[in-house]
This record gives sequence, structure tokens and C-alpha cells, in this order.
Amino acid sequence: MRPDSFASDRHPLSSPPEPAVTSEERLRILLESVQDYAIYLLDTDGCIVSWNSGAEKIKGYTAQEVLGQHFSMFYPPDDVANGTPEAELSAAARTGRVEEEGWRVRKDGTMFWANVVIRAVYTPSEDGPRLRGFAKVTRDMTERKRLRELEAASQHMNEFLATLAHELRNPLAPVSNALSVMMLEPLVSPTLRQCRDMIDRQISHLTRLVDDLLDAGRVTTGKVALRLEPVELSDVVVRAIEMIRPHVALRQQAVEVHVPPTGIMVNGDGTRLVQVVQGLLNNASKFSEHGGRIGIEIDKVGAFARLRVSDDGCGIDAAALDSIFDLFVQADNRFERKESGLGIGLTLCRWLVEMHGGSIEAASEGLGRGATFTVRLPLYAVQGAANDEGMRGDSTGHAELGALAVLVVDDNCDSADSMAMLLRMKGHRVQVAYSGAQALDAAERSERIDVALIDIAMPGADGFAVLRQLKGTKALGDACFAAMTGFGQESDVARSLDQGFDLHLTKPVQLPLLDTLLEQAGERRAGH
Repeated sequence: MRPDSFASDRHPLSSPPEPAVTSEERLRILLESVQDYAIYLLDTDGCIVSWNSGAEKIKGYTAQEVLGQHFSMFYPPDDVANGTPEAELSAAARTGRVEEEGWRVRKDGTMFWANVVIRAVYTPSEDGPRLRGFAKVTRDMTERKRLRELEAASQHMNEFLATLAHELRNPLAPVSNALSVMMLEPLVSPTLRQCRDMIDRQISHLTRLVDDLLDAGRVTTGKVALRLEPVELSDVVVRAIEMIRPHVALRQQAVEVHVPPTGIMVNGDGTRLVQVVQGLLNNASKFSEHGGRIGIEIDKVGAFARLRVSDDGCGIDAAALDSIFDLFVQADNRFERKESGLGIGLTLCRWLVEMHGGSIEAASEGLGRGATFTVRLPLYAVQGAANDEGMRGDSTGHAELGALAVLVVDDNCDSADSMAMLLRMKGHRVQVAYSGAQALDAAERSERIDVALIDIAMPGADGFAVLRQLKGTKALGDACFAAMTGFGQESDVARSLDQGFDLHLTKPVQLPLLDTLLEQAGERRAGH
């Protein structure tokens, strides 16, 4: 680089006295060592009078190619036509400094996103500071811009997934409720029973897809927090098998379990570990033939617990083993593939296992020769395991339920009516309100309401406003309140609880959670 002084005729001035030369030499060495920034000087008209090695690296021109040229050569044609380079110099001369980001052009014609700072350079004179030129610093921000766009796209995707889940869960809720009512009907023909069971399986499948989409968004944004405690790995296996049992029974598949006589304890989130094992079992079942065999085995290897899920199914091609855990990737991507899915399940398994400090890997001897998935988790310390019994909740002592007075508030008529139908078949007295105003009217006409199920996203007054109004009525002074909504992210749950709800129910509502709420309401009523 040549950090010469500026001259009005665009040519360097004659050499300054010896001390200034030494100072400029130091500056030259410093600027030449900068490789990540293009640093160069312009005269008052915007022509280049110096050029550092960083500028050559970023823009592709040598000093001989650019010295004396106008700096607008680095701008896209549209910017040149609009007078952008001259406008930036005028602003810098007027304010002293200009900073902006935009596209710039390299020697080879490629574009890069640049952060540009132009600072006016003045020298003192008898008439006051005189503009001598401009110092220009350019940094290639293409990669950073790409990362910002990816982060923004990820945020938009998560917002879209949350909205999508809400919109999907709203129609799923009344279907699921109606199905639960059908399950309680004792006299059903074999044909209707077959249809009912088919609907049940497909609703479960749709719900799982929605949950997988949301979990993918939660994990990638760091919104999944593990609740670690001593967990018996064999208990995890039992719970996972129970959840997958209807699926494997339909395919007439056998699950063979091998666990050691002594327990294997890990420090983990039991719910998430069940999700991992269930995902692996579901994957094994999905890619195995009817009547196939699925094996699950746990043991200890050094300081780790090892869990292996194996099958005798279609196997995995060697080329796909490295990518099978990637998001939205499925090893079997042929058009004739029989099994549907989003390619999220194994990715979630990997993320959740790694959050536990463990690892997961897949192995297969090739297509048609089955596959084995191996999970390794750190063992829980022996002294920690000794306190396990003290951490287990006592499940006894629930109050015997009588008929409860329930208020269902939901602007979706099908969702409200099907929930009311289900609650009535459970022996409870139910009132339905399709708006906040109707809910207040029902509260004023009632002597006592034990439970209120309130939809959040309602026109007019949302569920939080309805909650505050209902809590001020005499009939619901001791009631249990549950938010009932299609939004089910952890932030949604936290907001519901912070606003005063006792429970957050995500549509379609799971019956065990509904029963828990009813038990809580029964206990509260028994205590008064």
C-alpha cells in the first residue's frame, strides 16, 4: 500500500521530511498486514490513491490496476447509475463519516455483500480544516449475511411451524374427542370397531407428525430444557414399548427385550428418553415387514449404558449411514417407498441423546439385511441412584371422583361440543360457551363450576381475558382452570401458567391429562 498524502492533482506529493517517512513506513507495514479488510485512500474526487493487500484479496485487483481509477468501479451498475458512490462521498464530506452495507463487484464480476465505512480526511489550514480526501474501509460480509438470513429464516420457520401446529390441532381436537366418545360406547359392530381403530391410528400418526415438527423447532432454537433425574433404563424401555405396542401389533411384529437382572441407572429426562426409544422402535417397525422381529437390549459398557434396537427389515445402504440422522433426510427415498414420514424422527433422537451427553449410531450390513441403532448414555453415579426412591412421587391418595360441573369455552363449535360429549359420558355435568360473553353468562347463572376448559385463541376476548373475568365470579372461585389450545410450545405452556391457568392442554387433548385435571378438581372440591 502507498499511504501517500493527498494532492489536488491526484498525484502523491513530494516526499515529506525524514521523520514523517518513518511514521508512514510504520503505517504502511501495519495496513499491509491487514488481510480481512480492504483499506484504501481516495482523493477528493473519489479516485484511488492507495491500495492494501486486503483490498487486493477481497476485490481481486492489484494496485497497478486500480490506482487512479474512480472507486465507483466496485459498485453494481444500478448503483452507479443512481449516483450512489458520489452521494456517499458527499455525505462523508458533510458529516465526517458514512457507514452502509450493500452489494459490491469483484474483478471477476462476482458480487459480495460489503460493510463499507468512508471517513473524510482533513488537514488544517489558515482558512480552517481542508478536505484532502477519504479513507475507505470495506469488509466482505457475505458469509455473515448468509448466517443472518439463515437465522431469520429459522425464526420464521419456527413461527410458521407453531402456527401450522395450531391450525392442524384445531380440526384434530374434535375428531379426537369424538373418537374418545366412540371408544366409550359398549355396543359397536365389528365393522364400526375396525373403522374406529383405523381412525385412532391415523389421528395418532398425524399428532406425532405435528409434535415432531414442533420438537425440531424447539431443539434447533435451544428451547428444550431437560429435567434430569435418576432414570432406570429398563423403565424407559417398558414405557416406550407400551406406546409402540398398537403399531407393532397391527403389523404382527414381535419385540424381544433383553435387560440385565440388575438395574441400569442414567441421569436423564425420562420423558425425552422414552421419546428416543419410542422413535427407534417406531423406525424399526416401519422399515420391517409384517411378522418381523425387533430386538431391544440394554447393558453396560465401561462408564456408559448401551441401548441397542435391531430389526431384520430392509436395511440401510452404506452410502446413507452418514446422513441418516440429518434433518428431513430419509435413507429410503424411492418413489415406491411404502412408509411415509418427514425425516425428522431420527434427527430428534440424535439431538436428544446428545443433549444427554450421549451418542447414537446406525449400523447395517446392507440393503435387506436389517439395521441396528446403538445409543450410549453416561451412567448415573451410584450414590445418586440411592436417592431414586425418594424422588418418586406417590401416586396413591387421589380423591374419589364424583360428578363435576364443567364449563367448556371454545369458539370452535365442533371442538367444544365433542369435548362436552366426552365429559358427559364420563359422568360430569357440562355447560358449553362459544365465546367469552357466553362463558360469563353461564358463570353468573351457575351456583358452582368445578372445572373450566378455555380456548386461548378466540375472537373478541382471548382466553386470558376470559380467565381473568371468570376468576372474579363467585361460581368459579375454587375452580380448576385449563388452557385448551393448539399452541403447544414450551413458551406457550409457560405463558398459560404465568397467566393463572392450572394446566395447559394442547389440542387434541390427551385423555390422561384431562383425567389429571378432573382428579385435581375433585380433590379441590373435597377439601372445601
